[in-house]
Amino acid sequence: MKLTLICRKIFVFLFLSFPLAGCFDESSTVLDNDDIRFAGFYSDYLHYSGVTAVKEGTIPVVLGSADINALLDRHSLTREKAERKIYAYKLNPERWKLVLDQVRLHIRQQESSGQ
Repeated sequence: MKLTLICRKIFVFLFLSFPLAGCFDESSTVLDNDDIRFAGFYSDYLHYSGVTAVKEGTIPVVLGSADINALLDRHSLTREKAERKIYAYKLNPERWKLVLDQVRLHIRQQESSGQ
């Protein structure tokens, strides 16, 4: 009788613990190579479209398909891979925040180098 009660408590504990196991996934806090490339692509996209310009009155430019393809090639990304990354960032806002931190870093480097 006592053994059955202990087994039941262990089962309930394990059953309730499994959903929490996903909350401690450390892999989401580390960017992979595709995330780094996407951050480089996105910072260049913002830069070339004029969004990062500090000058007052600057109007952003809509980049064409050829320009976007050239930026993707420059950062070794395909449209499909970029779209998958965008979808993944929608599902994981914490990862998107880390990517945006990289984008800010790239933009600061571009501004300091005078590009």
